[in-house]
Amino acid sequence: MIGILTLNENAGFTPHTVVVSGFGGLVAPPFQRAYMGGENDLRGFDIRSVSPVAFLPSVGTITLTNPDGTPVLRDPQNPRAGNVTVPIPIDQITFPGGDLSLVTNLEYRITIYGPVALAPFVDLGIDPIVRKSQLQIASQQYLSVIGTAFGCPVLSQTVTANTCSPGSVLNPAPSQDLQVLGSTNWRPRMSTGLELQMFLPVINAPFRIYWAYNPLRLNSPANPPIPITRGMFPAGQAGDYTYALAKGTYAPSFLLREPRKTFRFTVATTF
Repeated sequence: MIGILTLNENAGFTPHTVVVSGFGGLVAPPFQRAYMGGENDLRGFDIRSVSPVAFLPSVGTITLTNPDGTPVLRDPQNPRAGNVTVPIPIDQITFPGGDLSLVTNLEYRITIYGPVALAPFVDLGIDPIVRKSQLQIASQQYLSVIGTAFGCPVLSQTVTANTCSPGSVLNPAPSQDLQVLGSTNWRPRMSTGLELQMFLPVINAPFRIYWAYNPLRLNSPANPPIPITRGMFPAGQAGDYTYALAKGTYAPSFLLREPRKTFRFTVATTF
């Protein structure tokens, strides 16, 4: 917090600034990065839900499946030999938090009776990632991603065995830093609404009920940066079906949608 400026006895303006960074080759742990949301900063958003969005690459596999839902067996004469599997890249959606947090709260308190007050408010904040080099992927996981030959481009089928030809590694190789979705970075959020405040003498804390509307919020699609392509699967109906299954399960188009309005009550500190 950099300070509180009182406009008059009934109005308050509170700016907050947080900067997070590692030094000496270290990075800040995820739990110490900056998140926003909740009754202490942006009242219309869920607690610690405001963050840039990034994708974490990893290695996964999917069973080569026929259109009727049956798996393609490694050995048609011996089901115990297992199924044919295809290695595929998977982008896991993650919320790493920002390394710079700027929040401003403005409210005007109208005393109704004694400890009861009504306060219209506006909350405005931004939670970007400035230093993307602070979001490094663990070396073991990164080496696994860039060293894996993804796909099964050709399936050799015989009476006794079904084998995949080796796929190919990712070219170009992904960055060792998390891939931050540009439309979610440097994205301002705003809440405005009305709050009823009442000071509770027994527990010595204010009881607050508020309704908030979010005119600035996240509501946009997100596509994984590493695509799952048709060339990763063999020709034929099994390849077509498995490709569609992999796309819908592991590489869908996400819809990032934050709430438009919120009604909440809480016992917490005021600004």
